[in-house]
Amino acid sequence: MDIKKKLRSVLNIFIIAIVVLTIAGFISYYFLVYLEPNFDDKDFNYIKTVSSNVIAPGSEIIIELSYKNTGNREVKDFTAGFHIPRYAKFQTSDQPGMYFEDKNLVVFESKNLKKNEGKKILITLLADKPLNNGMVIKFQDTDINYIVSDEKITGKIQNNLIYKIKSSPEIKISKLGIEDINGGDIRMGDEVGFKLNAENAGDMNATGVEVTAAIPPKTSIVKNSIIPYNYEISGDKLVWKLDTLEINKSVDFSYRLKVLTGFEDNEKINETVNLKTMQGDNLSAEANGEVRLFPDLSNSKISIADKNGEFLWAGDVLTVKAIIENNGERTARDIKFTCPAPQNTVYVKNSAKCDGAKISSENNMLLFEIDEIGMGEKKEAYFELQVLPKMTGGGAVKTEFKLSSNGTDFKFQNAEAKVKGNYQVTIGCLGDSLIALSSWPQILDSILESTFAHSDYNVIASGVKAEMSSGGFQRFDSSIGKYNPQIVIIGYGTNDIGSGTDKFSYYLSSIVQKAKNINATVFLESLGFIDTNKEPAKSDWQNYQKVIYQIGASYGVPVIDLYGPLSQNPEAYIADWVHYTPEGSAVVAHTIFNYVVQYLDSEGKRK
Repeated sequence: MDIKKKLRSVLNIFIIAIVVLTIAGFISYYFLVYLEPNFDDKDFNYIKTVSSNVIAPGSEIIIELSYKNTGNREVKDFTAGFHIPRYAKFQTSDQPGMYFEDKNLVVFESKNLKKNEGKKILITLLADKPLNNGMVIKFQDTDINYIVSDEKITGKIQNNLIYKIKSSPEIKISKLGIEDINGGDIRMGDEVGFKLNAENAGDMNATGVEVTAAIPPKTSIVKNSIIPYNYEISGDKLVWKLDTLEINKSVDFSYRLKVLTGFEDNEKINETVNLKTMQGDNLSAEANGEVRLFPDLSNSKISIADKNGEFLWAGDVLTVKAIIENNGERTARDIKFTCPAPQNTVYVKNSAKCDGAKISSENNMLLFEIDEIGMGEKKEAYFELQVLPKMTGGGAVKTEFKLSSNGTDFKFQNAEAKVKGNYQVTIGCLGDSLIALSSWPQILDSILESTFAHSDYNVIASGVKAEMSSGGFQRFDSSIGKYNPQIVIIGYGTNDIGSGTDKFSYYLSSIVQKAKNINATVFLESLGFIDTNKEPAKSDWQNYQKVIYQIGASYGVPVIDLYGPLSQNPEAYIADWVHYTPEGSAVVAHTIFNYVVQYLDSEGKRK
């Protein structure tokens, strides 16, 4: 066997094998590598930040996502799934994408991605609020998916971005408000209110918040006034402890202090409120109040009463007593007690008294000037007022006195007394010329007015010359009844003599009945003295006199005997045959008064 020939044959086979393998490798590379897509080139497939890696809560995070097919083959249905990290929120992107909120994922699609085709996408995120200082936001790799020759291929674009949070609370507190709850100046016993607002305007929740309010000396905290309610009192401090003061939130703090005793005038109440947090905030607010001490004359008392201790009538005298009392915290000085006489009264001259006071009177006004009244001391002022007689209609006497110390006016309770109005009594006198030509109704009015000081009488004289009882009956309603008199005095008969006793009885009875129908107390006049020598036609007068007494008895009406007193001295009392002289009118008036007065009470009212 030719060895050389054999070696040559082996060498040829080897060369052929190498050539075949080379061709096969070239074919495999061409189809398996050269003709494949490629997303591994980090120069084109990457994720990088466009913004700073140190951010504050609420800041924008701008990221560039880049992908490119650097291979030699087209892919279909390419998607890039960008994961939104924890503590961030998707805002926008400059390329269209689909945001899946449940997965917190943004997907960008390309239907066909040819060789050397790709995209650069700017994605804007927003850092959550609040985020504590030092926290980090870490990203996941972006998932890519595509199809090559009906085969689904997956891959990733690395995302090594890390953002670090730089945040802090920003605590702001308001001025410490102060208010005297009672209004005006701060005085011992008052309650003083304080208010403070704390707000977190930062980008991080404040934790371990502690607010401390001082309880100044000589004050005490009013517990039911404290807001918020989660507080504690430790010694002379009021403390609130809050777990968190969230961003964009505020808390109102308020409380009241009661001012105790022991202060000097113009002494300060210094109040301080301090706020601290675990993040190092240390803020303070202050407010100052000034305690004032004043005299207090507002509990002074005025009393007025009728001097006689009875009803107060027009013309009566009132006693006025004033107890000027200082319940304040210091001596009252330069006191002026000004007492103008109330309407419809006059000051009783030289009636004013007050120990140690300078008293002056001018224009119906009294002025008491007192140098000083110490704490807890009293002064008594006294004087008298007379109610003017014209107040017969009644009303009220109201004091409008003024009290001041060092030019400061004090409000106190003034006094009032009711003036009883005079009783109004109307008496109707119905008759003939013995009323029309006589003054006895006017005299009766005067006697009643002078006898009863608290009653005002209106005696109505309604007489018609030559009138008979029938005429009185006809005009009763229009002349007497319309006044609704309490008392009616009826005088008829002189002109009825000769007309018949039955007719006279009928009409006189009817007049009595009319008077009773208006609830009047009725009196009948008897016939007076008749000089039948001068007037013989009246000789039958006694029968008519009997009728008058019979009607009086029948109706229970008193009959006033005028005949008796007039017959005592007819020459003096009778001017002609029947009419009265002035002396006779006076006798008639007094006679009627003696009857009527029996039906009046002690004040002159009808019983």
